[in-house]
Amino acid sequence: MPRKVKGYSRVDTGEAHGWLVRIKRGDVRRSKFISDKSAGGKRKAENAAKKLYEEWAAELPPPDTAEGKLGKRNKTGVVGVHFSSDADSRYPNCVYEYYIASWKSPDGQRQNARFSVSRWGKKVAFKLACLAREHRIADRDEIIKLYEQQFGPIKEKKTARRSAAAKRAGTSQAKLTAKKASAKKASATKKKAKKKTPARKK
Repeated sequence: MPRKVKGYSRVDTGEAHGWLVRIKRGDVRRSKFISDKSAGGKRKAENAAKKLYEEWAAELPPPDTAEGKLGKRNKTGVVGVHFSSDADSRYPNCVYEYYIASWKSPDGQRQNARFSVSRWGKKVAFKLACLAREHRIADRDEIIKLYEQQFGPIKEKKTARRSAAAKRAGTSQAKLTAKKASAKKASATKKKAKKKTPARKK
């Protein structure tokens, strides 16, 4: 299998034996084939390909990266911050909404911090996520301190607690209703069976 190297690759097909050098920077594309025969051997052709690629890389601007660019699916207008909503299948019409900040650590690891809209409110959750992305901090307590230093004290909304209480109440009510229905059905079955039982002769 041909050995691939960044910027140039080995070609051994038919009568073509050598190294293909390619580079793309923005709208600029360059390519050149250096044959073993013209360079005086396979090793010399590889060295020539490496040298040519390094020359082109030095001449052209740095390669484009996604870092610092706004993605097409981003609706927040802030790089690295997006809105997310998750439905909870256990409860009807229950949706969790978040603003999430994401970035890569210096060692290339993906990191993120999410802030609940029900807990902080949409405006505050968005600002918290923006701060987390700007400073690349995943610790929520630290982000909240930064927020309060810039914008003043914030209070958690009671929506999350009310929502949890409503879920518990709804679940308890559903269980009670099911229990009543089951008891009613058992009673009806018992009465029906009693009617079908023939009376004993004296």
